[in-house]
Amino acid sequence: MKRLTIFCLVLVAAGLLACSGNKAKKNADDAAASQLTEQTKGAVGEKFLDLEEPDADGKIHKLSEYVGRGKWVLVDFWASWCGPCKAEMPNVTAAYKKYHPKGFEIVGLSFDREKEPWLKAVTEWDMPWTHLSDLKYWDTVASTVYGVNAIPDNLLISPEGIIVARGLRGPALEAKLAEVIK
Repeated sequence: MKRLTIFCLVLVAAGLLACSGNKAKKNADDAAASQLTEQTKGAVGEKFLDLEEPDADGKIHKLSEYVGRGKWVLVDFWASWCGPCKAEMPNVTAAYKKYHPKGFEIVGLSFDREKEPWLKAVTEWDMPWTHLSDLKYWDTVASTVYGVNAIPDNLLISPEGIIVARGLRGPALEAKLAEVIK
């Protein structure tokens, strides 16, 4: 009887161990899938991911209102408090002024927390394109959807909605636009 009890306990323990191993494997698989998803957010060659953000008046806009409609679109991640963003903006503005007549658009997605500095920067930095922000700083939807962990950052999206470049700064932005927009 004692042997049977020990045998049953060993059997139950083995079963529990096997089940917990499957759960651990599932958790490891889920973590790997999540990491892979994080790595492919906004990856070159992938289709853009839609998101919704408000404009300065609070009206909600979808990124798909601008992207995938036959124009090249630069989605520019920035903030008024970001020194490197301010330093980069003359390049972005020059690209907009040169290529906008050829069908190039920019959608600025700000990581600001406050409306006043955001809109002041839009005016002072000469950024005449569409601007959106939920004013949630790093908790913004754009950060989550595209895995943005540093700014300035950007995505160049083809007329078909495919991300063709990321992180174009300085002369790299102009060079890429010259290559793709004739």
